[in-house]
Amino acid sequence: MAKKKGEKYECPECGLIIIIEDDGCECTECDVVCCSVPMELVEEKKPVKKAAAKKVATKKPKAAPKKASKKPVAKKKK
Repeated sequence: MAKKKGEKYECPECGLIIIIEDDGCECTECDVVCCSVPMELVEEKKPVKKAAAKKVATKKPKAAPKKASKKPVAKKKK
C-alpha cells in the first residue's frame, strides 16, 4: 500500500514521528524504516464534537432525595 500525503508514522523503538509530505510512488510496496524496524502508522483520533463533549461534561448524576429527620417535637407548657 502506497503511503499517502499527511499520514503519520511512529518508530516503535525511539518514538520518532514523521509525516508524509508527498503522495507515494505506488510502485512496489515499501516500509518507512527507523532503528532498523518498520515504522507504524499512527491512527488519527476523530475529534470530539464540542457540543457532545459539553453535554457529557455537564451531566451530573442526580443525588438521592434527602430523608426528613425525625426529631421529637417539644410540647409547649401552658
